[in-house]
Amino acid sequence: MLRQLRCGIRTYKVLAIESSCDDSCVSLIERSAGTKPVVLDHVKSTLNSVKAGGVIPTSAHLHHQKSIAGLVKQILQKHSIKGVNCPELVCVTRGPGMPGSLSIGVDTAKGLSVAWGCQFLGVHHMLGHLLIPRLESNGEEPQFPFLSLLASGGHTMLVLSRSLLDHEILVNTIDIAAGDALDKCAREIGIQGNMIGKELESFLNENPELSLKDIPWKMPQPLKNKPKRVDTLGFSFTPFISGVKLSLERYHNNEVTDELKPAMGFKIQEAIFDHIIDRVLVAYKVRPELNQINTFVCSGGVAANQRLRVKLQTALKSHGVENFHFPPPALCTDNAIMIGWAGIELYENGITSGLDVTPLRKWSVEGLEKSDF
Repeated sequence: MLRQLRCGIRTYKVLAIESSCDDSCVSLIERSAGTKPVVLDHVKSTLNSVKAGGVIPTSAHLHHQKSIAGLVKQILQKHSIKGVNCPELVCVTRGPGMPGSLSIGVDTAKGLSVAWGCQFLGVHHMLGHLLIPRLESNGEEPQFPFLSLLASGGHTMLVLSRSLLDHEILVNTIDIAAGDALDKCAREIGIQGNMIGKELESFLNENPELSLKDIPWKMPQPLKNKPKRVDTLGFSFTPFISGVKLSLERYHNNEVTDELKPAMGFKIQEAIFDHIIDRVLVAYKVRPELNQINTFVCSGGVAANQRLRVKLQTALKSHGVENFHFPPPALCTDNAIMIGWAGIELYENGITSGLDVTPLRKWSVEGLEKSDF
């Protein structure tokens, strides 16, 4: 509370760094009392992993080594950051993520904190995704408690957030993330790019009529009820990869034509999204008290998909959800703005980190109230 009062009487700047996977991101945010933070700048450099067919940890580590210092310098020079104008707070993603990638961001942030003599804060990556919808309203909306679907290439979970540090994972993936499955399945039918799930969405939007073409195709329904397994609270996405391979072999002789590719892509995307929604609805069945929570957040890279957003809104309105919060697509994918905003919320509630903290490959968003930041 002391820090909240102290910060409330003036303006301060925050520099934030995100490097949990293959995106090098740096942002500069200005915080003033009574108004929402102003994002002064945000720069991003993404590893090109098209030829590699996915993110290779050593390549991502090298990418951050080459990129982050230059991005920081770019922002500092552009905004004449020096002397008394230096940020009061440096935030960085501490985890979860790839240790090599995280270490570059953490070490850079520590160095800046020491050089400027300012506060340092290691932020939970998923907390950034959870809290970013609150940026636009200066932390007023969504109010706690709220439900969040965090769906990306590295995580897929349904989370109940009761307060800034009190989060319960209701449904989590038991194998890979939704974004990873979308990428792998779309690659099987020839979709290419650095963000294949996004490329698939664009491809389907460009071919709306062919996407709805009726073709022989069968996708699995993971974790459906059967004897001795009822209402499983989990996601499972690996079966979709084998389902695509089987359908290609059984019905299409392992051939993908230009005419059939949109329909194949649509069936892949629909099957994965239907599974997500099916498991979310199971959570409402198993935990009926969730029907009393009228606010739902959808965040993460996969959450930027407009089709998923429409399907979620349709499915959840009958469960008392009145307020849906979807961050702008640029804030759904990994970015440093979300790390900066989460850092502001933590900092103004008296939380900072010591310079002895290390990157965390695994770090549950549950139990943060007992966590040592």
